[in-house]
Amino acid sequence: MLHIIGIGAKIKHINFEMFELIKLSEKVYLEYYTSFYQDSFEDLEKFLEKKVEILNREKVEVEIDELILSEAKEKDIAFLVLGDPLIATTHTDLILRAKKRKIPCKVYNNVSIANFITRTGLQFYKFGKISSIPFFSDKFKPRTPYIIYLDNFKMGAHSLFLLDLNPSNDFAYKGNEKYLKAGIALEYLLELPKLMLDNEDIEEKDALALDGETMALICSRLGFDDEEIVYDTIDNLIKMDKTRNFKEPLCLIIPGDLHEMEKDFLMQFSL
Repeated sequence: MLHIIGIGAKIKHINFEMFELIKLSEKVYLEYYTSFYQDSFEDLEKFLEKKVEILNREKVEVEIDELILSEAKEKDIAFLVLGDPLIATTHTDLILRAKKRKIPCKVYNNVSIANFITRTGLQFYKFGKISSIPFFSDKFKPRTPYIIYLDNFKMGAHSLFLLDLNPSNDFAYKGNEKYLKAGIALEYLLELPKLMLDNEDIEEKDALALDGETMALICSRLGFDDEEIVYDTIDNLIKMDKTRNFKEPLCLIIPGDLHEMEKDFLMQFSL
């Protein structure tokens, strides 16, 4: 049987049921390439009292059938995922493949960014579509983040942006950073409406939906013990990011229409 287990953002997020299942599993795998964990791999193994094999992107996406599904036919296999396992489509595909091969499969949910964004005080049901922001290059400047923002803006919905991991340093827009910085991501967002207007992809009124005076949040390490949330104009946040070390994982939120209670809550994050 295949147990797909979300382990949250730190060891303390692993509940007793998950702990027991992992202990009883004959083999334990950990997908670890797109997210962050507060505790070290060594501490995780020590807590579980179990040998854990780390799987990189290639092994998960290319060799998953041979590595995990073939073993799950005969044994109890625990496949650990940071955060919640069904946030990523990779794991939905894994479940479908397991069912196709008639391998029993059970999912154990956990906390993830979808839960942690409520720590900003913004009401969960008022969030619109989520977008990721990748590293830009001279030849790669996807319009999707602004298109999604514009859709949310027109509905008065909050916009959540997840900042990408750079899989190849030579693909980076600025320097050789492994993780996209909050300030650079905000600069990308300001750049997109100008590009889209120049190409006549949007009307002028849509290009004015976002500018340097738009209020936004930088969320650093949400759900971790050292989380940090800052609320200010985009221009000020970009300046701030050049002098402050906002630690990964990072996300950005641009609020939509705000309830009075949301406004009051956000003030504690304003500098």
